[in-house]
Amino acid sequence: MNLLTMGTESNKEKTGAEYLSQLLKDKKQIQAFPNVFLHLERILDEEINKVRVTLFNLKKKPLALPEEDGSTKVSLTEKLFVPIKEHPDFNFVGRILGPRGTTAQQLEEDTGCKIMVRGKGSMRDKKREEQLKGKPNWEHLSEELHVLVTVEDTQNRAEVKMQRAVDEIKKLLIPAPEGEDIVKKTQLMELAIMNGTYRNQTKLLQAAAAQSARKCSCRPANHIAPSICCTVGSNDRLF
Repeated sequence: MNLLTMGTESNKEKTGAEYLSQLLKDKKQIQAFPNVFLHLERILDEEINKVRVTLFNLKKKPLALPEEDGSTKVSLTEKLFVPIKEHPDFNFVGRILGPRGTTAQQLEEDTGCKIMVRGKGSMRDKKREEQLKGKPNWEHLSEELHVLVTVEDTQNRAEVKMQRAVDEIKKLLIPAPEGEDIVKKTQLMELAIMNGTYRNQTKLLQAAAAQSARKCSCRPANHIAPSICCTVGSNDRLF
């Protein structure tokens, strides 16, 4: 791949990142008027999802659902416990939810299931979590950290949706080695786009070329900048 090709691909990436950033800003403005622009909000969510799938290469094989087997709807529930004892320092909650809940939302879109993180450590505000523990509707805070998956459909379709959701969540519950976690890299890139701190490859290549021209001693002359650079501030978190 030559620099011209890399630059072209970078421009496409930059356009997608900038467009996503604009869509997210539009959504934030619309959310200031709840229950007013219902159809517009739905269309905006669909467009955000479409751009995310393309930009972050999230496209998966469509869920093949069978024809409805009868008219009776059933509700299925599944708990997947998080291996927090085996990996106490790993941020499973952030990995499952994603920046501002986008990873969980994408899972719901792909599977047709409702996905929630429940149990000890599921709330960001630990002080409030302690206050709510044991109170009505907050009983789950006394349980071990887990992902709660629910779905409502005919029995045959609900089972297919649930299986897809369980399979995808199990993948997220396997920690990846540091530096090889594609999910984390994608989430950090999206967080940077949301916060307006994302920098595309073109500027990095220009900086690298300038440094090479000056024969900077701290960097080899043939250095090529990484394709993604996300500047995340000290107050930015996935969870």
